Amino acid sequence: MKEKILYILIAVVLLSGCEKFLDKPVKGKQTFDSFYTTEAECTQALIGCYQSLSPEDWWEMDYFWLIGDVCSDDAFKGNSIEGDQQEFGNMARWIIDSQNEWLDIKWRYSYISISRANLIIEYVPNADIDENLRNLIVAEAHFLRGLAYFELVKNFGGAVLLDRQPAPSDLIPRSSIEDSWLFIENDFKHAADVLPLKSEQSGENMGRATKGASLAYLARVSLYQDKFAEAKSYSEQVIALNDYQLEADFGNIWSVHNPNGIESIFEIQSNYDPVQYTGSALPVLTRSRADGGWGFGTPSSHLENFMQGDPRLIHTIIKHGDYVDEDHPEYDTQLDQNESGRINRKFYIGMDDRTPDDEYIKAPLNHILFRFADLLLIHAEASAQLGNDGPALQSLNDVRERAGASLANESGSGLLDMILDERRLELALEGHRYYDLKRTGKLAFAMEDFVNYNLNISTDPYDAGNQQGVLFNSGIHTLFAIPQSEIDASGGIIVQNPNY
Repeated sequence: MKEKILYILIAVVLLSGCEKFLDKPVKGKQTFDSFYTTEAECTQALIGCYQSLSPEDWWEMDYFWLIGDVCSDDAFKGNSIEGDQQEFGNMARWIIDSQNEWLDIKWRYSYISISRANLIIEYVPNADIDENLRNLIVAEAHFLRGLAYFELVKNFGGAVLLDRQPAPSDLIPRSSIEDSWLFIENDFKHAADVLPLKSEQSGENMGRATKGASLAYLARVSLYQDKFAEAKSYSEQVIALNDYQLEADFGNIWSVHNPNGIESIFEIQSNYDPVQYTGSALPVLTRSRADGGWGFGTPSSHLENFMQGDPRLIHTIIKHGDYVDEDHPEYDTQLDQNESGRINRKFYIGMDDRTPDDEYIKAPLNHILFRFADLLLIHAEASAQLGNDGPALQSLNDVRERAGASLANESGSGLLDMILDERRLELALEGHRYYDLKRTGKLAFAMEDFVNYNLNISTDPYDAGNQQGVLFNSGIHTLFAIPQSEIDASGGIIVQNPNY
């Protein structure tokens, strides 16, 4: 009892002695106003914004880049182990609801990126640093915010648009998809007006956003809205910069030894660091389990059959038993744990280039989000939609000639179909297929054809009979579900997408 009284007296003395001290503002506390003041702090904030494209761990953003393939006819979930990343498998099989963890992760980390960009846009203009540097940092933040919103809109539709850091009490509804696209366009336009060309970047700045990347995304955003004249104009502006060209060797595009190559317009930077997690997870996520990988996003025989006779096939798909390199003369896809007996060749790294530790978050392969061949095909598609067959053929054949494929001589609807097929051939397993199918209104037909092929036509020894796609519903699955956690946190202000 005495001890208890003693403790109470000590507490009273300490509290009375600290009363005036506690009334004073805390010294040394970092605030937004006090942080964005020096060049080092502003640059550090911008690096954090870039880092949000591929945060430290494999699940935070890298995994979702596979969705554009596994939610299409190009790939399966891949890893056939029961229960291993079940909700990712549910996405691939169209068992999609608002509780899916991967939708929650994509939404949440996109808004983390947006939040970081907004803080830069709000506070860096007041920093007492070199004006040109200040303008560059703000413009890069606009680019990265536009990119984050582009990812949200193409997956979920109209977004919650934030042009500032909201207060915790702010409850903001989703905007229309039209207003969301406009917001994205304005971000990329701001960036395009300020940022340098890729050819003007110094070595230490290589890989940061550029004028060309901003214009390229404006072309892509325009194409997603069927604004073909704008898509054609923006893509021609990129071409006119003379900052990009096609790699002579298609097989060199994704080489770990070719970061930020001549074809690269924008890519997520990765490197091996023995301490920091600054690498990509994609090589391990997609590699065979027999080869130290996790076996996700395995290519379909439907895609392989489509690519038969095309020189790009060997650089796109590794099939069970294929010769890959001296270390893998007969590649083992571990058939008992692989839905298709195939893996993605574009993310493959040879043994000599693999990291000595934690490869699943330290692989040094950059992740290309936009390359010049894609830009040329945007130009070709937009031109064909406008009836400008000549320019469309030129851009299409530039891509086909580099690949070693025969040149096209189509016109009208036949030319447009060939351009869309070319996107599948050229960009296979780079995450575009699902989005290309739905923006062109071909998703339902493609999934129906995929199911029919798998269940009724295919004799492939590895993936024939796979039921992926049977639950696809065109009345639901052109958009993904808004995470229920976000709807609940908004008090119902955020409205769910139809039919979920």
